[in-house]
Parts: sequence; structure tokens; C-alpha cells
Amino acid sequence: MIRSYRLQFRDPFGISRSTGTHCDNVFVEFDGGWGEAAPTAYMRESRATAEKALRRIVAMNLPDPDCIEDVEETVRRRVKGNASARAAFDMALHDRLGRRLGVPVWKLFGRAPKPDMTTSFTIGIDTPEVMMRKVAAAKNFDILKIKLGRDLTHDLRIMRAIRAAVGPRRRLLADANGGWTLAEARRALPVLADLGVEFIEQPLPRGAHDEVRRLKKGAPIPIMLDEDSVTAADLPALAGVADGINIKLMKSGGLTEARRMVTVARNLGLRVMIGCMIESSVAITAAAHLAPFADYVDLDGNLLITNDPFQGVRCERGGRLKLPDLPGLGVRVRADFESDFA
Repeated sequence: MIRSYRLQFRDPFGISRSTGTHCDNVFVEFDGGWGEAAPTAYMRESRATAEKALRRIVAMNLPDPDCIEDVEETVRRRVKGNASARAAFDMALHDRLGRRLGVPVWKLFGRAPKPDMTTSFTIGIDTPEVMMRKVAAAKNFDILKIKLGRDLTHDLRIMRAIRAAVGPRRRLLADANGGWTLAEARRALPVLADLGVEFIEQPLPRGAHDEVRRLKKGAPIPIMLDEDSVTAADLPALAGVADGINIKLMKSGGLTEARRMVTVARNLGLRVMIGCMIESSVAITAAAHLAPFADYVDLDGNLLITNDPFQGVRCERGGRLKLPDLPGLGVRVRADFESDFA
């Protein structure tokens, strides 16, 4: 089964490049396993391209689906681009295998969940009044990630206001989504450091490695890269450029490649964040099975929507994630949405 579904945002969600009110994700069910694609224009994908790619993948003559790496290699070789569609099929294979073996996917990966797997909660770009309202509403989350990058004056003003509102102990992260120039980032980082922000994510545009390297020299806080970190092949070029990377299934093409990225990143001395697009509990739960391997977890995409048709990983007080003990990914269709996915 391949089914597209519109996820409605709780509030308009803004980053440096755009603001949206919904996204059209695509779900696939393959031999009992569930997967989800969250295509984005930034990755040159859409609902239509994801659906087309998934139909092509499902119709292929593939290796034994129990041998997930063999299947992933075959699909990657035959289907160029379409990372979110490949991610959906890859997570469906993991869900299928775990269900068949009667174990959760985290056991297949060999690392038990940790009690302190805490997701940050994202505050999208908006007017200062709306952003402060969102900060107040997120009082139960220990870590907030603030989207920046459209206007430096606004960015610094809102960060100062947020720190004043939440007090000195609340953990803050910042993400510019490539929206700053080098000069702007050099102005911003000392202010963020004074405010106790733990790191800046993607301060400069994708591909600006030389400038990021220059920014890193003497930077008062760590630099994490997201848009520059797509697959494991990208990571050697980032060693010495940044302090860490953000791994997202929709960029990597699935759990199989994401696990390679974790291994390569560790060997290069890079910190690891597991992140997400705006996704339902299918893709968020899939990514959460990698959370035991991460330094930071940013898996709140399902918390930003009003009509999540699945249930899976639980987000408890403070943002702590509780992985399911059910076989596979541990996701199930919610009773209210069963007719949509019959």
C-alpha cells in the first residue's frame, strides 16, 4: 500500500527559507512493515515524486527483503535521488524484519535505549509575539531549539527575549538553516554564547565549507551542520570544518545509511544529532531507534502536527523519549485513522 496524507501543522512553521502550514507525506506498507516519506522542495522532491519512486521500488525484483543492506544497495543504485522515498522503504523493511523476529528495531541495532534520550522542541520563525507565545506553551520541554536566519537583528533580539523568559537553566539550541553570511555569523555567535546557547546549527549556506572553517576558528560555541550532512560520503570533507552533524532519514535515504553516517562521524570525531523533518510517528519512531547512538536528539516533528495518524515513540515530561517495546518500529495506526489506511 502506498498512501499520501496531508499533515496539518499546529502553527505555521517558519525557517530561514520558508513558512508552511502543512506537508504532504507518503506512507508505504510493505509485507507488514510501515515506512514514511517526508519529501521537501529543498531536496527536490514532492509528494508526486515520492509516490512514483515508491511504486517503482515496490515493483522491482529485489534481493531477499530480510537482507536489508542488499536491498538498500540495489534501490540506491537504481533509484537516483528520491531520498525520502528510499527512506520510507528502508524503514518499512526494518519494521517488517523486527515484526517477523519478534524484537524491536533497537535490539536489531544492538544498543538499548537510554533514560536521558531527550528531544529538543523547535520554535519556528515568526513574529516575536508568536514566538514568545510558543516558548511559553513549550514550558514542559527541557530543551528548546530556536529557528533563526532571516534577519540578524530579529534573531538576536528574540534570543535575548527567550533567555530572559525561560531563565538561566533552560537548555537552548539555535538553527539558522544556512541563512547567515559569514559576517553575520561572526556577530551572532558571541551573543549566543553569552546567552548560554549550546550550539549553532548550519549558520552558513550549504557548501560554504571554507567559510565555516574560518568561522569555527575561535568560535565560542560548537557548530553543527545539517544541510551539508546528507550521506556518509559527505562527512570526510566536514572533519575539521564543523564540530558535528545532523543526521536525518529523509536526507540519508533511511536507517541503513544513517547508521553508516553514525559510524563514519564517530571515526572522524564529529558529534551526532539525530534530527527530522515534520513527520508523523512512523518516521519519528524510526529515527528514535537511533537515538541511543546520538549526542543530541531533535525528534519533535510529530509534536508539531494536529493529525498524526500513527502512534509509536512516546514523548514524556521534559521531552524524554520512550521507545516502544513492540516488535519492529513499534508503530501502529491510531484507531481514529484506521479507515484511512485500510
